[in-house]
Amino acid sequence: MSYQPTMNEFFQWKRHPFTDARPLSVPYLSSAEHKLIHTAKSLLSLGKSFAMAGPSGSGKTTLIQYFLNQLDSSTYHPIYLHYGGLKRSGLLRALADLMGVDPAGRQIPLLTKLQKHLQQLNKENHAPYPVIVVDDAHLMERDTLLDLCSLLVMPGNNRPASSLILIGDPSFPKLLNLHVMAPVKTRLTICFPMRSLGVEDVKALIQLRLKEAEAPSDLFEKEAIELVFAQVAGNRRELMNICTLLLEEAFSRKEKTVGTQLVHNNVWTHSGE
Repeated sequence: MSYQPTMNEFFQWKRHPFTDARPLSVPYLSSAEHKLIHTAKSLLSLGKSFAMAGPSGSGKTTLIQYFLNQLDSSTYHPIYLHYGGLKRSGLLRALADLMGVDPAGRQIPLLTKLQKHLQQLNKENHAPYPVIVVDDAHLMERDTLLDLCSLLVMPGNNRPASSLILIGDPSFPKLLNLHVMAPVKTRLTICFPMRSLGVEDVKALIQLRLKEAEAPSDLFEKEAIELVFAQVAGNRRELMNICTLLLEEAFSRKEKTVGTQLVHNNVWTHSGE
């Protein structure tokens, strides 16, 4: 039986360019995303809160995690929570755990404990400013969002106690526009829309992935990338998935490059049509 090379050997790369197990050392940011991060940093420095909305796979979580990593740890204390259907009390307990607040006891409501904790932090001259980040915020109930808003301002004055960043899907802006959500929306300076990547961004992202994986730069033909863009419509997660499947197909056919014919004929990339 003849020796069968591995994908790494066949394509002559160090690792798979589109593995989810190895994110980019610095994520690819479009010009719109660079502007978003710049504006978001400015808003935080003013004690403002904001939201971010976009479809699944558009890069919201990657962008916000990169943004939080760029913050000065001596100035800001990010508190990241991925909302997973927690009830109102469950979310407060999760926040208390992340903030180092003991949730035990019934004499003082947990929300009051969290408020007092933030007040105490504000009295400390060198305490990092809390930034509460909640992903999948479009799934949260109004009362839970109001609880979060109550943590933003110190009682008795208008000084900000913390800032809030809410991340949701495309339905989130419509939810915030409901009359009953006015107390939440007025706390947010803006709801940033996440834009899909353009064709040049998709080309640049693929090239960046290939470079970091030490893969051949001509692994994808230019025209093939344009066809891929037409199928994924600029969605990052779908881009990662379709490129992975195309490389699997190229490997099975013993083709060193992904060309237009392979994209046209690949059964996996057309399975949902």
